[in-house]
Amino acid sequence: MARFDLVVLSRCTPGEEAAYEDWYANQHLPDVCRIDGVVSARLTKVRYQKDYDLDAPPYGYLTIYEMDGDDPNDIMARILAVSGSDAMPLSPALNKDKMIQAIGETIATYP
Repeated sequence: MARFDLVVLSRCTPGEEAAYEDWYANQHLPDVCRIDGVVSARLTKVRYQKDYDLDAPPYGYLTIYEMDGDDPNDIMARILAVSGSDAMPLSPALNKDKMIQAIGETIATYP
């Protein structure tokens, strides 16, 4: 089995920071971690963002999920299959416009 990282850059609806952080930390992270193949999750507040000619919006949050499995696309499909359902309700404080999701596999570490 391989270890993968799912990285999500997201934003909340302006003025909804407290509701967004509460939902994400207390509802969404546990819901995602119940998915087979998701090992852990960490929500962080973005403190620096450099946009290299992408015209990206300012992201407020970066989430890192650790996943174990043979195919990260299968794990992502399981997440997306329940996203927005009773098993994984979404918050109206989530602004999905230009949200970024990317999965990577570690090829080197230091030290």
